[in-house]
Amino acid sequence: MKTMLLKAVPIWLLILSFAGGAQAQFENVYIGVNGLTCSQCSRTVEMSIRKLSFVADVKMNLEHTEGTIVLKKNSKADMEKIAQAVMNAGFSVRYLQADLHIDNSAVSSGACLTYNGDQFVFAEAPKAPLAGTIKLKFIGKKYMPKSDFKKVEAHMSDKCGNATGKVYHVSM
Repeated sequence: MKTMLLKAVPIWLLILSFAGGAQAQFENVYIGVNGLTCSQCSRTVEMSIRKLSFVADVKMNLEHTEGTIVLKKNSKADMEKIAQAVMNAGFSVRYLQADLHIDNSAVSSGACLTYNGDQFVFAEAPKAPLAGTIKLKFIGKKYMPKSDFKKVEAHMSDKCGNATGKVYHVSM
């Protein structure tokens, strides 16, 4: 009996390693900014975001009041710092989305993903294991207008348990 259990242990460890973590990399972040009315406003937001150590490039689009942020490879991106950079420039975030490239990942309970020490709690559990590039939409006071946040606030919970890093609420 002990021999059978010992043989089964490596299989369970392999399954659990896929369930809790992921080999992943954030690639791009897309941000909508409220209040951009001129090229100087756009430039102010751009320069504030460029100061972040994990940002490789920023391209703002004044016509659509949004921007694309290219992240440095192998750097830990901090979505709170991106939102704070926009607020420090004197504007507010309308939306914040990010492309996350996932290799060989499964979501254990369907509602949580751990990446780079941070936990991502899905508002609605993905119907299939996550793989490839997925677009995460960040949910929270810093990432959306107050009126939109009030609609989803009651449905937010930390279903993942103890986090070593930040806890982000997201949807797909």
